[in-house]
Amino acid sequence: MIYDDTEICPLCHSVLDEMTEEDRQKMERFSEKGAPYPDVKKRTKQLHFVMRLILFLFILAEICLIVINYFVTPNFWWSGISGAAMIYTYLSMVYWIHHDAGYAAKIGLQLCLTIALLVGIDYFTGMTGWSLQWAIPGVILFGDAIVFFLMMLNRHHWYSYTLLLLLIAIFSIVIISLYFAGKVANIILPVVSAGVTGVYLLGTIIFGDREFARELKRRFHV
Repeated sequence: MIYDDTEICPLCHSVLDEMTEEDRQKMERFSEKGAPYPDVKKRTKQLHFVMRLILFLFILAEICLIVINYFVTPNFWWSGISGAAMIYTYLSMVYWIHHDAGYAAKIGLQLCLTIALLVGIDYFTGMTGWSLQWAIPGVILFGDAIVFFLMMLNRHHWYSYTLLLLLIAIFSIVIISLYFAGKVANIILPVVSAGVTGVYLLGTIIFGDREFARELKRRFHV
């Protein structure tokens, strides 16, 4: 519950519902006595310690893997894949634990990190292009499905996930652009993912024109 005079949540940046009479009464009581806040210092210190421990173990493990890679299989740097996976895991944990953004922002970053991880693995395995042709389009289709289910589960505030859909659309455009740049050989799955995203985005714009426009105006002040 947000008691300030604002239309946007300061934590997840979603559009807020109108305040009910019960909410107004609670606000008046809290303004007189003060709202209770839990003591989170102990929990925060524990989380910081755990995250630092995980970071220490990841760095130590990667150093060991690089040394083993150098002496055992110097012609194939598989330690780069493990390093990319550890970075992906750690950044995901940091964002989901410490960041106060909403689900849409967290899922958007997770998709970005997943795509970066796939490209990194492809790079360290010879950059054959499988990440661009098959893996990333699959992630885009998975992202479309996630946005669809989120909108269905939260129908009253479905427009809060429009920016996530726009991000997925940008990924689709980039993949198609890489085909014309000669970086993608097989265009079948990229076209399918771009088509699904395009139809989904078009339907969102047409059938949710007011909410969609209002969300863009609140986010980008346009």
